[in-house]
Amino acid sequence: MLKALKDSGAEIWLLTDFEPRLEKSVYKNLPKRACDLIYAARVMEGLMEGHNWLHSPYWETKLSKWQALARLHKKWLRLLEILDWLAHRNYATDAMVKVNLLEQFDSPYFRQEKLSYFGNLDGILCARYLYLNASRRALARRPSSLPIKLGNEFDGLITTCPINIRVEGKGCLVQTVHDLIPLEYVQTSDHVANFGQRLNSCLPARKLYVSQATRKKFEQAYGSANDAGGIVILQPPSLKFPAKEHRGLLEQKVLRPSLRTKNHHGELVPFRYLLFNSSVEPRKNLLFAVKAFRISGLAEHGIRLCVTGMLKKDSYSREVAKQADESVLLTGYIDEATKSNLFLHAMAVISPSLVEGFGIPVLDGACIGAPVIASPSVAHREIQASQDFRELIWLCDTLDPTTWAEAMGQIAKAEMARIGDPQAERQRRLSRYDTVSAAILEDFRRKICEQVKPDQLSK
Repeated sequence: MLKALKDSGAEIWLLTDFEPRLEKSVYKNLPKRACDLIYAARVMEGLMEGHNWLHSPYWETKLSKWQALARLHKKWLRLLEILDWLAHRNYATDAMVKVNLLEQFDSPYFRQEKLSYFGNLDGILCARYLYLNASRRALARRPSSLPIKLGNEFDGLITTCPINIRVEGKGCLVQTVHDLIPLEYVQTSDHVANFGQRLNSCLPARKLYVSQATRKKFEQAYGSANDAGGIVILQPPSLKFPAKEHRGLLEQKVLRPSLRTKNHHGELVPFRYLLFNSSVEPRKNLLFAVKAFRISGLAEHGIRLCVTGMLKKDSYSREVAKQADESVLLTGYIDEATKSNLFLHAMAVISPSLVEGFGIPVLDGACIGAPVIASPSVAHREIQASQDFRELIWLCDTLDPTTWAEAMGQIAKAEMARIGDPQAERQRRLSRYDTVSAAILEDFRRKICEQVKPDQLSK
């Protein structure tokens, strides 16, 4: 989204609720520029770690030696957060604090992979408790959306998931709708009432749907009253590869992803493993995939199943760990570079999800030219029907694991016969990915511009 808007000439600011508080008594003698530098660092640390900088691993490590002090530290922080929220529960979003990233061009945070998207940003807007207040309003007895005042500086606000907000005054609001899964499938972690109200707040906004299936479900569930309409966009694939001159390091005889689990059998031979890349939860249907893999007998031929999702502390993840033998590699969390490398060298990609709003792993696999076995969800059918993906994506019913086992066996046999030179196959996949992903990204950029209106993209 950020790249598409930036390539179209937009000035882009990121709205976040990471807003640190600098004690005036501590920093009162420092120059304003120095305080601004400290403030920006605290905001970027929050975005880097996913929580307030006081809760960062650095401070947790410092306090770990004194467990009693650590517990007291956490209790006091929690109490201060509650009191602070009570004082700012009606926080005025027109008082947002600005961090101009052009002034932070040499910040160390710009050189970390997790914040690589900063390259497409002009600045950050900080509004403390923005999302908490929006969620509180969604769960109120009489739900209402949180008003955001953009002022004259901004032409519009685009979300990448439904948020319970509305834009007051000048400026358009574009909400992205991925799915309705918490409403239609019980075994999810989302709060159903909150999620339902967040979707309800999308009605008066322009919308970006990730699939026709999601659009149809949304219109069926919420009707057309006060609906501002929207468009369906095929989002770009997510894999990231080095520039062409630096791709020599991708030529490996053995892959050794860093493991976050107790499964230490971490070697993978290129083009001799099936890849499952997703979160580990019931709707992703990983246990079904493990069962089908064991039925297929591919492990006897040295072919493995690589699972990159992070195991949780629940009964489903415990059962996955129990069923996984040495032929199943559980990597846990992996970074983007490792993920891309695993897709590049996978014999095939599998996605047996019971329900999806879209299906990024299926798109990633097809774009790179790897065979994909996927469940016959409507979203997966849409991906199969686009580009030249029909020959690459196999849609198999998830009612019988033997069907998947047979598909795994057929693909493995065909790929072992087809891939004679691993280097040639690697080059073929990289070249294909460059071409297909560029075409999808350009179509994505064009549709984004149509929805936001080209005359509003730049000042």
